[in-house]
Amino acid sequence: MNLITGATGLVGAHVALQLLQQGKSVVAIKREGSDLSKTKKLFSYYTSDFEQLFNQIKWVDADISDIYAILDALEGVDAVYHCAGFVSFNHKQKKQIHAINTVGTANVVNACLEKGNVKLCYVSSIATLQNPDITKNIDESVYWKSSPSASDYAISKYNGEREVWRGMEEGLNAVIVNPGIILGPGFWYQSSGKLIDTCYKGNPFYTEGSSATIDAKDVAACMIQLTEQHHFGKRFVLIENNYSFKEILSETHKAVGKREPYMNAGKGLLMLAKWMDSFRCMISGKEPIITKETITAALEKNTFSNTRIKQALNFNFTPLQETFKFVSTAFLNDLKK
Repeated sequence: MNLITGATGLVGAHVALQLLQQGKSVVAIKREGSDLSKTKKLFSYYTSDFEQLFNQIKWVDADISDIYAILDALEGVDAVYHCAGFVSFNHKQKKQIHAINTVGTANVVNACLEKGNVKLCYVSSIATLQNPDITKNIDESVYWKSSPSASDYAISKYNGEREVWRGMEEGLNAVIVNPGIILGPGFWYQSSGKLIDTCYKGNPFYTEGSSATIDAKDVAACMIQLTEQHHFGKRFVLIENNYSFKEILSETHKAVGKREPYMNAGKGLLMLAKWMDSFRCMISGKEPIITKETITAALEKNTFSNTRIKQALNFNFTPLQETFKFVSTAFLNDLKK
């Protein structure tokens, strides 16, 4: 039996769907009162029998802050896909970021060790490969080097990874995946899902930074294969390819039928936008959209290597254009409803 944390999120929902389509049993941890509709909706983008598959999930009320609740949920489980995480670049949410991404991961690791004979696949991030001295062809051999520009999110995911490595030292069979920017349907107002909505509303700006992307369904497929084929004791960078942010934004705009961005937002303009956003937050009480961390990320020019995962699984990743075609179709169809 397979247990998934974060099944109400983009990656976890994809893992649940693919396991169920393979005829496997799924237990999913959720917080009491969680909205499950987005998970069901995501299933509907891929298959007509989404209701039947969704109803096969055994939902368990548990919080990853509670190790005893995790232990109870692990009854009869032999594989855990730890997808739960909190993505935020708001420094004011530092405690929550740490509690979920680091402490929560430590609890999952300890519960797996306590239970015994449980395999773990942990969703980390390419953010943990941060090293100011290495910006090109970054792979799994690159280790964290702290810098003033490191976000609370990156630090929390790095520390989460350390907990998993510690678990491996104590005998846990585990594998770590480090996805790039994850793109997928649904969750339009969360994390990377905001990208589609922002571009649909029209955005003339781009930045000179670069990063790497991957389709959410590819992340899930790699996670399942790596776990079932026992690629333990390693981490794997999961990306389809590297792109400039101008390329990513251009493809997104084209996919939703909008004009491509044409104005370069340099650091000065971004800092002005940050000041204006801070004023908006002060007046409205809403969370900031532009922070020091998001500005840093928007200007960084990093490239990553997916050689290891291709060698391990001979995996064919979904091209960016194909991903955006599928995601934009789902978005535009949802707008009509």
